[in-house]
Amino acid sequence: MPDPVTLASHALPPDPHKLPPAGEWFAPDAERHLLDRPKFCPMCGESLERGLTSEWWTANERVFLTWCAACRWTGNVVRFDKAIIEEPEH
Repeated sequence: MPDPVTLASHALPPDPHKLPPAGEWFAPDAERHLLDRPKFCPMCGESLERGLTSEWWTANERVFLTWCAACRWTGNVVRFDKAIIEEPEH
């Protein structure tokens, strides 16, 4: 009888989001990118799995350039800890 661990590893598809080895200089940033990147389009709500998400930094601000394959929206998504928004009187 085949070993269940070996059998299970052959049944899984290859990981499309391979992370660099843990000791590499970029490993923590690559892990944070996969965890923090937008998962759904801010315009139509569809999954961004087929889209594109690229990240860059401006000082302490993380910016995700995002393209949605479903609605073709392109824009920046910025993560923040706190926002102060003023709403005009109605």
